Amino acid sequence: MPRAAPYQIRVADTEYSYFCEPGENILRAGLRAGIGIPYECNAGGCGSCKIELVTGEIEDLMPAAPGIRARERKRNRVLACQCTPLTNCEIRTRVAPEFIAPVPSLRFEARFVASRDITADIREFVFAAVGPSCFLPGQYAVLNLPSLHRSRAYSMSNQPNKAGEWGFMIRRVPDGLVSNYLFDVLKIGDSIYIEGPLGLAYLRPHTSRDIVCVAGGSGLAPVVSIVNAQQSGEPGPGTRWLFYGGRGPADIPEFGQLILTGTPTRVHTSVSVAALAAGAGWRGDVCFVHELLERNLPAPLATYDYYLAGPPPMIEVLVRMLVAQKVSLGSIRYDRFF
Repeated sequence: MPRAAPYQIRVADTEYSYFCEPGENILRAGLRAGIGIPYECNAGGCGSCKIELVTGEIEDLMPAAPGIRARERKRNRVLACQCTPLTNCEIRTRVAPEFIAPVPSLRFEARFVASRDITADIREFVFAAVGPSCFLPGQYAVLNLPSLHRSRAYSMSNQPNKAGEWGFMIRRVPDGLVSNYLFDVLKIGDSIYIEGPLGLAYLRPHTSRDIVCVAGGSGLAPVVSIVNAQQSGEPGPGTRWLFYGGRGPADIPEFGQLILTGTPTRVHTSVSVAALAAGAGWRGDVCFVHELLERNLPAPLATYDYYLAGPPPMIEVLVRMLVAQKVSLGSIRYDRFF
């Protein structure tokens, strides 16, 4: 059968237009075309990518998405990350250069080649693609699983490389369709499609300030990528601080096996559930990760660059605490995931 023609997407009140393949995501097609459509999570949760559908028809892939309200839908508002065009369309959205990352996003096939367990419920999956792996530490990609007809966004855990390897530290979610498929069904040699890189919480070069990475749960992947980043030929960051929290000791990885030698990183870990700590003989801190940071990071807190990754409630508490300590919002970077 001949391939269906792409649809044209015009951005109202601007000179921008781009093509979107049938079944393709309107947001990511725009980002690949170099158009700075606002976004964060790529999963329908944050609402950052709301657009107005001026003309045309779309298919809404997530009618119950939490990132948009019913009254907004009545005003022809949709989430660009959760819709595909059925006709040529005109959309209205803010366009800004800060949403265009320095590394172009691509869609490509990759084979599952290796895995290793990181904690009781986090496993690193490694995929190999043709051509180099081009991304910035801290970014994420969307994994498309053809056999499931599902996709999920996961952060890269490794470094950009010429071998074409893409690593993802993925947490098994008890009722998660995609994560359980990856853990239980995916076999070495199986192919998926990767779309990326995406995300704006990537490591900024040309800084001499200490960087502070704070994470919980599956937020582990991007901070490991950031603290392991080598910036040869550039002024790199000074000391790297890594604060990581879990519910119990089984959630804490062996960082000695994750952090590359030669990266000056100070690691602090904590667990938040006292009963789990006592039952496992935990001798470390028992507190939330924002409290761990306050206890151990030398003041003044406004002198660091921060990279945050983890559940939205954790991010919200951290941002409030840092802002209260006079840290500028421009020094705090994170991508919201839901």
